[in-house]
Amino acid sequence: MLVIGYSASSAAGQILQYLQRAGEATVKDLAALLGVSATAARDHLVHLQAKGLVSVRAERHGPGRPRLVYTLSDEARSRFPKQYDRLITGLLRELIAQEGADRVEQLLERVSRRLADEYADRMAGTGISERLDELRRLLEQRGVPAEVAEDGDGIRLFACPFYDIAQDHPEVCSMERQMIEYALGEKLALESTIREGAHTCRFVLRSGDIPLSPRRTSVASDHSST
Repeated sequence: MLVIGYSASSAAGQILQYLQRAGEATVKDLAALLGVSATAARDHLVHLQAKGLVSVRAERHGPGRPRLVYTLSDEARSRFPKQYDRLITGLLRELIAQEGADRVEQLLERVSRRLADEYADRMAGTGISERLDELRRLLEQRGVPAEVAEDGDGIRLFACPFYDIAQDHPEVCSMERQMIEYALGEKLALESTIREGAHTCRFVLRSGDIPLSPRRTSVASDHSST
């Protein structure tokens, strides 16, 4: 399997996958991951920075040199995942351009139901924990790494299936939520999104009426929970 042009088992591929799931890492973290020296890990990061796939920021904790923290760049995020979003994103762009903003929500709801239909047979006849786990497997088969919450109350996606188009049309976040709702047969709250700066899209089981847009105040909690 390739990860943005790198073998998943290569050092670069492992770093990209780790950053996708963990959100950020230090040289020490990545050296431990790869089983190499800090110097060797830093060399891999320099290569990925030169390719525009990794960003770095300095964090100061008390006196001394600041700590360097590495994350995926916007370019890298836009290239995760490919096999899931290429056709759907193209179709959505065309629909939005031709139908206009007034019909976007209606069209996206129809797309959500069609996507959910792909998973319907696999979801039937199981409890919510089994359906969540099956949904995770199905998403990962489509190139979207995901994780079921430890307490079984939701699921997190480590890549935005529609990252490019979501920048201009946040309505697709609601479409993804609706698709998962239809597949699970449960109502969900969208508590954080990659589009708004979190490193995961987090969906949590809820009862009653659910707002169509994510709650912005929850973005910070997404970082603190990982």
